[in-house]
Formats: sequence, structure tokens, C-alpha cells
Amino acid sequence: MNWKKPLAWLTLCSILLLCFPAATQAALGDKKVRLPDFPVLINGQTLDNQKLKYPFFVYKDITYLPLTWEYTRALAIAPSFDQEKGLQLGRGGGQLSGRFIGWKKEAFRPDLSGSNPRNRAYTATLPDFPVTISNSYIDNGSEPFPLLEWNDVTYLPLTWKYAHDMLGLELVWDKNKGLNVIGGQQQVLGAIYYDDADYLYMYPELITVPGRVGLKVKKSLEEMPVWMTEEETGELRKRVEELERKNAGEPVSLETKDDGLYYQGLRLLTKEQMTVNSAPDGPPYDIGLQGKRYELSSGHTLVTVIMRVSVHGLGSNRYHTFQIREGQVTELKSFPQAPDKIIPNSDGSFWLASNGVDLMRGKLLAGSRRLALLDAKGNVRLANEALSESGIVVPGVSTPGLKDLLTDDGKLLIYRSGISNDGNFTPQGTQGYYWLDTGFNVSKADALDALAEEESSPDRPSLNKSVYMGSDRKFYLLRTKNNTIFNYSDNKTGRWYDAELLATQ
Repeated sequence: MNWKKPLAWLTLCSILLLCFPAATQAALGDKKVRLPDFPVLINGQTLDNQKLKYPFFVYKDITYLPLTWEYTRALAIAPSFDQEKGLQLGRGGGQLSGRFIGWKKEAFRPDLSGSNPRNRAYTATLPDFPVTISNSYIDNGSEPFPLLEWNDVTYLPLTWKYAHDMLGLELVWDKNKGLNVIGGQQQVLGAIYYDDADYLYMYPELITVPGRVGLKVKKSLEEMPVWMTEEETGELRKRVEELERKNAGEPVSLETKDDGLYYQGLRLLTKEQMTVNSAPDGPPYDIGLQGKRYELSSGHTLVTVIMRVSVHGLGSNRYHTFQIREGQVTELKSFPQAPDKIIPNSDGSFWLASNGVDLMRGKLLAGSRRLALLDAKGNVRLANEALSESGIVVPGVSTPGLKDLLTDDGKLLIYRSGISNDGNFTPQGTQGYYWLDTGFNVSKADALDALAEEESSPDRPSLNKSVYMGSDRKFYLLRTKNNTIFNYSDNKTGRWYDAELLATQ
């Protein structure tokens, strides 16, 4: 969309130009601009700047973006204009997906009807209407890099403040490829859930073509992601589920008697503990029971009971984890959830790691990212209490096929939430990666500080979904803003655009 003044306003300007041409031009402020001497790309698509109807310009070494309909749609910039408020720019406005089968991405097709010789002198002017970006008024006349106008089109300076901070664009500079302006991307790449020697496997965030239900990406990150069929994904999921069962416990049978719940003749819960009273005059609760067993050593077993309490199919889970040693049952009340992985130590103790209790649609129960140490005598100590951390994650716990999570000297890598475990959930400046031993001594994993810093940014998803420790013990970071995977361990990046991954129109 071109930002032209209303007819009445243009008429008034024309009269003023006729009467006071020199004064008016001085007021508008002529600015000498030039064509960039480097390539410019929009979402990875290189533009022929000399043929663009509205080319990119450079003013004071800052690249300027023309705010036409094509560019604002492609980059998800939401523009509006009226006579009183002037030009307003905000996030959004790109073509968003309805997330339905058959939807196609709108291809970016710039207008190439122009002719912009490099040796030509170009002059832009200051716009004479108010400008607001992301609800912040811009005093354009006093800005070192003001918005400009050329051929009745407003141009935006691609400063970090305007482009990145206010409009959420990504600016990528490469000395060979030039300036790449990225925005308006549909997120296609989803959480990594499995890897083998060659590929990372992930769930797609967006499916618009029938039969596409999974994605795999070469670990080199140098090739295009490949869509997987339902059959391929189904076979892979069977393998993954088998590996997950080995980590997350084997299903066991539980027996309900008049006085409680039993496992192999041992009572786990009393009848009172199993009783859930329905609300007065409300529908009755349904109670489902599931048992999982974790074999620690000969004669030493953990059993988790999962009680699902629901009404009309909606409800929540209650967890009870029990230690069984020499026929004696003890409930681990400080660890009221199923461990995602049990990690044996050389001294006969075990780490019990849980990456959180999923309440609904990826939302975790507060304080449910727990790590506990079960020592050789059967005593339990919660790392969250020892370190005063509301959340502790063990990277690699959810990685199928990754067996050994300890270093050669027996230390465990953990990620601390940086939020206190005192019930007030206050920040305490400890967020990041640490090494932990069985004496609950911690030391900072300095080599992972940059990864921890990116994790602390406000637009990151949960740690489980964004950082994946592969079976090769390398860290793969999913950057969910622009379909990017970063191999932190090898400092390699793979980036793909939604137009490459989706059908276009």
C-alpha cells in the first residue's frame, strides 16, 4: 500500500509549493540518498534493486525499506494512515495461516517495473505527517535516521530500534550475501523429539498438505528439511515409544481391594487415599488408575501410581511414587510425580529426574520440574530444596536412546530456573547451566553461558521444547521465531523460510 496524502491535503500542499517553493522544500528537508552497493534480501529472496519500482535506499549508512503493500505483507508490518494520527506502524499484518489443510503461503512478488540507475542522484524528503511505531510517537524531525519519503512512498530506516525492537524483524548481515530482512514467517519447525546418527526428527507446528505429519533435518543443517509420510512417522514413533518406556517405567497391574490399592500383594494406597468426593449436586468423578514400575536393583523397585480424576473427560492427574525395598513400602512424598528418567550413580544412589507435569497443552504445573537423589539407604533428598530452585531440568532426560548422562567424574548437568523455591517464586540470579554432584555441590557450566542467556530471553518457549541434547550429546537449539536450528556445540546454523517448507500461491 502506498502512503499518499488525502486529496484535499495534496491540493493544499500544491498551492503552498507554488507560493513558497523554496521555503517549503527547506521545511520538508531534502535528503540525498543512494542505492545500496550490496545485495538486499527479503526473507532470503534476493531483490534486483535497480529494477524495483520502489528500491531500497541508503541514508547515512542505514538501509531504508519502502513501506509498500508487498513489503509490509511479506514482513508482517501492520500499517495504517489517517489525516489526524498520520502513519502508524505495528507488528502483524502479514498473511497468517488458518492452520487448515489446503492453505497456501502467499508468495512475495515485488514490483520490478522500475528503472534505478546507480549513477542517478536520488533525493528523499521528510514526511509532513505524524509517525507512530508500536504505539510510540516518533519525533521524526529530530531523529538521526528519520523516516523519509520518495515518490509518495514512506521509507523506514532499518535501525535495530525500529526494525528489531519495535517491529520484531530480524536483520542478518553477510559480507557476501548482503542484508537479509526477515519477518512474517509462519513457524513450521516444531519440537525435536528424536535423533539418530544422521537426522533430527521433529513435530511440525503447521501442516497444510495432507499426508505430511513429520519432518526430519540432516544434522549437518546444510540440506532442506524433508517431510515424512504418515507411515514413516508412525514407524518412527513406535521405536521412540519403545525407548521411552524403558526410561519412563514399565506398565504394571494394580489391584483394587476393599481397603485400598495393591501391587503384588503390597498395599500402596488406603481406601481413604483413593476416595474423591464429588461436588454436591454435581456429576460423579471418574477415577482411572495406572501403574509404572522402575527396577533399580535386585530387590529395590519404584512404583508410581497415576490417578486420573475427571468429570466429563476433563480432569487432572494425581501422582504417588513408592519405594519398595525388601518387601517394605515407603511413599516418596517429596517427589509426587512419575520420574522421566532414573540415573544410577556409582555409589549406589539414583537421581530421579522429572521435566515437569503437563497440565494441558504444554503448560507445566508450577514447581513440578524436580530432581531428587535416592541414596543407597533409601533416603530421598530433593535438589530443588537443597538449591532453593523452583525448577531444575536435566538436559537429555527426554532424549530417546541417550543412556549415560553423567560425566566421567560422576557429575550431572542441570539447568536451574533462577526462581526461588520458597513459595514466593522470586528471581534469584541463578538461572543457567551447572554441574551437580551427589553431595549437592554445584559449579557453573561456563561453556554454556551463551546458551543459557538465549534461554532466558522472554520469547523463548519452554526448555524442553527449544533445547534438545542429541544422542551425540550435542545441543540443538530450536529458534522458534524464524525456522532456525542452531547446533550450539559445533556453532552451526540452519535456517529455512516458510515459503520453502509450505506450498505457495
